[in-house]
Amino acid sequence: MVIASDPRLTEAGHADAGAETSFVVEAVTEAFFQSADYAALHARSNASAFQHPLWLQAFHRHLAPSRGAQGVTLVGRPGPGNPPCFVLPMIARKLSGVTILESADLGVSDYAAPLVDPDWWERQHDHAAVRACVAAALPSHDILRVKPIRDEHLALWQAFLPGSTKTLGFSAHATSLVASVEHWREQALTDSFARYLARKRKRFFKTEGARLVVVQGEQAIAHAMERLAQLREGRFEQDVIAAPAARAFYSAVAQSGEQAGFARVYALELGGEAIGYTFCLAFGGRLHYLLIGCDYQTHGRHSPGLLLYDGMIGDWIEAGGEIFDFTIGDEPFKADFGTVATPLHVLTHTPTVRGALALAAIRWRERWREASAATTTTPFARRQTSGEDNG
Repeated sequence: MVIASDPRLTEAGHADAGAETSFVVEAVTEAFFQSADYAALHARSNASAFQHPLWLQAFHRHLAPSRGAQGVTLVGRPGPGNPPCFVLPMIARKLSGVTILESADLGVSDYAAPLVDPDWWERQHDHAAVRACVAAALPSHDILRVKPIRDEHLALWQAFLPGSTKTLGFSAHATSLVASVEHWREQALTDSFARYLARKRKRFFKTEGARLVVVQGEQAIAHAMERLAQLREGRFEQDVIAAPAARAFYSAVAQSGEQAGFARVYALELGGEAIGYTFCLAFGGRLHYLLIGCDYQTHGRHSPGLLLYDGMIGDWIEAGGEIFDFTIGDEPFKADFGTVATPLHVLTHTPTVRGALALAAIRWRERWREASAATTTTPFARRQTSGEDNG
């Protein structure tokens, strides 16, 4: 259904001659994420793994309904029936009577990005017309909130949506990779940490049956994701994967993503038994590490988390990968792997008084939580903490 259009379109829905910024915006259902049009736009855009078709299909199938979230996906086209030139994947939900319109996040999507055809965007000179058209298509809301936004996506969000931006109190962390693994270690690791890791590797992998494997096959992956969740039980307050819907979501992405080369599940094995698992997304030369679960009680002396990180990085280098992305959370262990911090931002807008009051209350609670915490305790940090920092 067309819900907004460039004012220079005629009543019949056709672009006026010479109107270079003519386009229409339509609201679509979640089925759009399964379309060839969406996959093609995602591939040629600068969006992230968290806008991948498989990620958003599982997000709307499993996670959004469990949190009372409705999809608000806006698709821009340069004229009716043409392939999409931009997509804004968003959701709407009510919290204490306040309607929040936000990016498709819910604590699992580390990077919020619009999908934009770069060739189409390069030809646009009237960004105000684009934003006015999008604004007319947005449903009524009290708070508009988009987060977390990387630097490279910030200007695009500002071009499409109203509001002010603020730098968040936590960052993303990634390490650039070079071939070979030994060369990367020489460049990225301090001498003392490199020696420490080498001792851990030698001591662990000399044991019979010790190995790092990529889990393959739907049943094996489903079992691995269930075990990963079980190994995390009781370790983190409000652990994101503790909710059944979140488990189903991650498992669905892991299973469908393995076949498409989009997701990887690693298992660290000892004596034929897995003592640790990780779940990652592979996209655009980048391996995004998202979840870890290890048996620290029995095998903590081996530092299974550190062995998993080291092994995953080595495997990704051998696969030709360019970046190992620890994603969001300022846990100290990430710096040991030569990571560089990337700031993250939030865009907010409150078109109603009720929204402005609610946002002020939300920000007060966030400041109180930050002041009360000894370390970063964002959902992302709780999700990723390896246990190595805690002994």
